[in-house]
Amino acid sequence: MASDPETNAPLAVLILSPLRSLSGNLVTAERIRKQLRGRRIFGFIKDPIDFQNLDDFYSFLDLYQVAAILAVHAYHCGRLLQDCPVPYAVVFGGTDLNVNSRNADHLMMMTDVVINASVLVAFTESMAKHALTLWADDISEEKMQIISPGIGVMPSTSFSSSFHLKHLFSLDCEEPEIYTLASAIRPVKDPLFLVQAFSGWHCAENSKAYLVIVGPPLKDEAYYSSFQDITLRLPGVLYIPGLPQGDLQALIRDSSALINSSLSEGLSVTLLEVRCR
Repeated sequence: MASDPETNAPLAVLILSPLRSLSGNLVTAERIRKQLRGRRIFGFIKDPIDFQNLDDFYSFLDLYQVAAILAVHAYHCGRLLQDCPVPYAVVFGGTDLNVNSRNADHLMMMTDVVINASVLVAFTESMAKHALTLWADDISEEKMQIISPGIGVMPSTSFSSSFHLKHLFSLDCEEPEIYTLASAIRPVKDPLFLVQAFSGWHCAENSKAYLVIVGPPLKDEAYYSSFQDITLRLPGVLYIPGLPQGDLQALIRDSSALINSSLSEGLSVTLLEVRCR
């Protein structure tokens, strides 16, 4: 086990990230913890909402002797990182740079977090350039690291997409033609982009074709309610709130096409995910 050179205590790192079941953030956090474990470093995974206030957060850091924090999303983790007594690195999310930076209050908080971070991480060169432009007077290129994304491709061998869809939605079609859109249900991902046109195609030309939208709802209850109202009344459009990663990759493997309708992507892995096929 790796240890602190001064105290000889085992090194513990807190991975701080919004975590929702079956979400990309959870998959990313688990992948980071696995990498840390391979280097004999103990990794905790926590969602910022697990801590009711700063006292709870600081007590956790002290109790488990956390040596460093890796925060995924500057804005979502920001309230805990301002004046944080432990060194931390920030991994930018796409919404940090493309959405939250447009809100003056959000940008102010993220600026404090960015200035005091030990390291900043972007997944792509374009994200790094965007961050360096946003905080041109506050951060240097030396502080920014670009770490390219990766994804484990391990589709489940026991998952039958046709059987699952026929069982879940009582489909009459023997072999449905599947088109998959894997996305959290929120406006910036625009999961409704194709639904009307696709349903029209299903009804008029190809009754075997089904648009399968897979992903958990995220916070915006009004949007999620509207999304459900629309998709439930459209023939040929199916919604699954989430699948384990292996089953989702099996669904992608069995699909005629993988669709990405997002308006903002910080970690677009569509081309990598399609390798499930």
